[in-house]
Amino acid sequence: MHKIITFLSFFACALIVNAQLIKVSAQGNILKSDAKNHRCVLDQQSKLVWEVKLSDKGLQDTNNTYTWFDAKSGVDNGDYSHHCHWGKNCNTQAFIKALNIVKLCKQSAWRLPSESELRTLLIYGDDDLLINPDFFPNTKRKSYWSADEQDVDIAIDVPFFYGGSKSSDKSFDAHIRAVSDAY
Repeated sequence: MHKIITFLSFFACALIVNAQLIKVSAQGNILKSDAKNHRCVLDQQSKLVWEVKLSDKGLQDTNNTYTWFDAKSGVDNGDYSHHCHWGKNCNTQAFIKALNIVKLCKQSAWRLPSESELRTLLIYGDDDLLINPDFFPNTKRKSYWSADEQDVDIAIDVPFFYGGSKSSDKSFDAHIRAVSDAY
């Protein structure tokens, strides 16, 4: 009986989380919930638009990784990271700038999420990937940078395979899940 109640609790939470998520096209149009070609997800509760990772070797490619850089601290040069589709200056600032230039999903204020914003995407359950793959396909079981810093050389990242958060040197490569305030 306890297992059934636990299952129903997780199922109810998943339905609530999914009910607030809407798929969005690259042009900013609302899509049906079963669409497979979405580029962003709107969270109606938080009023945030999230970038979706792709498997196309482009700007949103799921395999791209970046060092943490904001023009004040972190690692700007390509000596540490060549793991993005343009092959140099693979850092958080360059990625966010590129998203804003293309106005992905009609958004032009993309940024790194705070740790707490990023953690709103986590769904704890039996799967080792802690995010809804129907809305966020191609998510890696790796860490994703947040905008939060611990000190000049350390930033906070959120692992999507166990939740929580950790402190990492800004010169390390990690993934990005960009966010924008919906408008």
